[in-house]
Amino acid sequence: MVFINPGPTMQTLNPTLWRTCKMLAGATRIRLLRQLHVNADQCVTALGRSVGIHQPAASQELRRIQSRGLLQAVRQGPAVMYRLMADPQVPTAAPLLKAIQAALAGLPPEKDGLMCAIATGLAHERRIQIARVLMNGAHAPPELQQLLHIPSRPFWLHLQKLIAAGFVVPDQDRFQWTVPDHPLGRALAKLLGQGVTR
Repeated sequence: MVFINPGPTMQTLNPTLWRTCKMLAGATRIRLLRQLHVNADQCVTALGRSVGIHQPAASQELRRIQSRGLLQAVRQGPAVMYRLMADPQVPTAAPLLKAIQAALAGLPPEKDGLMCAIATGLAHERRIQIARVLMNGAHAPPELQQLLHIPSRPFWLHLQKLIAAGFVVPDQDRFQWTVPDHPLGRALAKLLGQGVTR
């Protein structure tokens, strides 16, 4: 049994929280995570077949998940097998994987899209910035926009993504922070509150 290293290119990739969220916003990657939650130690061909994509695409998607510290690749003879396992070198990996597994165990597959929506909410640097400001108190849109120096159009687009994800709610003429009632939402909110970026 040989553990497979992601390779030099992936090692230099900075697994910032927003990039991890961007990876989790992909529906195919969530389906792959569910397959590995149901049956550990599967090869790329079987995983691709189970979610309806070809082997090269499955390999690429699995590498993206692994680069965020959520998968381990193990060589068993000629085959490379994947399993869910947090990389100890990625601080966000263990709490996020625990939350993902809780969601996969507690919710049916038709609810997996919730993880994509929640992750999309924090899948951009500016949305992380907005979230961190609102965690410290509600703000009216003009002061929030001025505080973060974000142009009007992208500011409203990012705010709408946070609202759709369940992290922000309107409160009269202001917007305030809230936490989605979902394992992934709670885990991401906790990581943000701890000031974790990687």
